Amino acid sequence: MNRKNGKALFGHWSVPSIIVCLWATCFMISGTANSGSGFQGKDSPELQQALNKMEEVAIKFRDFTAKFSQKKFTAILKEFDSPDTGEFYYAYAADRSVLMRHEVMDPGKRILTIKGDEAILYQPVIKQAQIYRLGNYKGLLEYLYLGMGQNPAKLKEKYYISCQGSEPVNGSACYVMVFKPKDAKAAARIASISIWLKKTSGISLQYKLQEPNGDYLLVNFFDEKLNSKISSSKFEQKLPKDVAPQKF
Repeated sequence: MNRKNGKALFGHWSVPSIIVCLWATCFMISGTANSGSGFQGKDSPELQQALNKMEEVAIKFRDFTAKFSQKKFTAILKEFDSPDTGEFYYAYAADRSVLMRHEVMDPGKRILTIKGDEAILYQPVIKQAQIYRLGNYKGLLEYLYLGMGQNPAKLKEKYYISCQGSEPVNGSACYVMVFKPKDAKAAARIASISIWLKKTSGISLQYKLQEPNGDYLLVNFFDEKLNSKISSSKFEQKLPKDVAPQKF
């Protein structure tokens, strides 16, 4: 059963849901910290190993590229919708602002680019484009792409972090790290974010964004590359002359 209109995040292409879902939580919301069992106190040896690996990557991080498959699980129906597949590009500009391209190849073609204060969503099949000013939502990207170049010490300021052991993804051994937002407003939208961090490289191979109602988005990366010098043109989205974008 295909429920594209119910998809969260980039599978749902009406963008207040991308920007507010980017994750409405996403990024820089003030509030009162929640209490969390098992997410405080001294780090376990395995968690410290995972955090050390994240820090190694953060020091040298320039960019990340991969192919992806993502699907949404709806708790009330107890099933996944049909997956989206495509390519993902993520980098930091010289001023450390986020550069991103999330391009769904199938089903259909949908491209979201983020550069500076602007997000552009383009759907070639229906010749429709929307341009959004991110404004105060720019910080959201931090929630969505945990593990990509962020400093672990700063992450500890915003999350209760635990390591739930090891598990293979795409044949690679990974630390299973769970992040629970300390901010009450953020936690009301995202219960937790789980990351499967590759032990050898420190690259994130899988994400699970869990909502309080039991729904979650599962994203898998493969053919991943770190610091591959992504061309700046990947983050430029030039629209055809016959497409008149809507601006928000």
